[in-house]
Amino acid sequence: MSFSSDCKRELCLVKPEKSCCGLSELCGLYVTMGSLSLLGRGRVNVQFSGESLAVCRRAYTLLVQSLRLTPQIHYVTSARFGGTRKCVLTLGPVQSPALLRALGMMESTPENGYSLRSTTPRLALTRMCCMRAFLRGALLGGGTMTSPEQGYHLELHFHDDGARAMMAKCLQRLGLPIRLSARKDRTFFYWKQSDQIVTLLTALGAHGAVMQIEDLRVKRQVLGSVNRAMNCDSANLQKQMDASGQQIAAIRRLMDENRLKSLPESLQQIAMARLAAPDATLAQLGAMLDPPLGKSGVNHRMRRLMDYAGTPITGGDVL
Repeated sequence: MSFSSDCKRELCLVKPEKSCCGLSELCGLYVTMGSLSLLGRGRVNVQFSGESLAVCRRAYTLLVQSLRLTPQIHYVTSARFGGTRKCVLTLGPVQSPALLRALGMMESTPENGYSLRSTTPRLALTRMCCMRAFLRGALLGGGTMTSPEQGYHLELHFHDDGARAMMAKCLQRLGLPIRLSARKDRTFFYWKQSDQIVTLLTALGAHGAVMQIEDLRVKRQVLGSVNRAMNCDSANLQKQMDASGQQIAAIRRLMDENRLKSLPESLQQIAMARLAAPDATLAQLGAMLDPPLGKSGVNHRMRRLMDYAGTPITGGDVL
């Protein structure tokens, strides 16, 4: 299963914090996977459809528990896209008004009938628990997430401007930036930073998915630190080898010109030590001398030796 599917299955197991949260989550499901059909003579029909059985089961449970509504269930298989199978929950013209009234989309008339006042829910999401529940429903119905192993990317789709305004209000309360994009006539919110995705999933209750993201993020940080350390060691080693090669070439030039024996004994000593140990660091060269010499002292003598040879030092001090 994909990371997105696993995350949604986890969210489907989250219990609503309060009685009001069930309706708020239903509202989020409606604006992402719900549809409204006008049948004429004031009759309406509401359907919830989706490919995830876990999400459809969640919508069914919330309809039963929050509004005492029992939708009919059937499945539709599309001939396109490899025979995609969708689960459809239908309330019908008898039960649909109860949901629409609860969402603020329909109101009673003096003639004991019902009048549709909006095609977008007008539920007052004032409590933080209801906002989280609404976003949880929206993510279940219209969210997609890339596996963190492939990159950080989360999208939250919606149907219309009314749903966009409701989502934006809730996202701002969570402190998340509002980023919009469109693809194939579909508009959606999106986030590509791991900390923002973690903030959203934590607020919605997907703690297992958050742990998976954090675990991978720590592994990447450790791997990055190891790579940087290895690159640094490799660069230092290359720098050391380049400087050692320059020093040996200068010493051999002094020997070929019979000038090395005319130099001070301390410089002759460091020259012989370098020829004997081409790969040694300055500290290791100092330990080979009698008496031993510190790194700074070896570096000073080596610079004097290079000056006598007339060779500029391009690599700096060797560790």
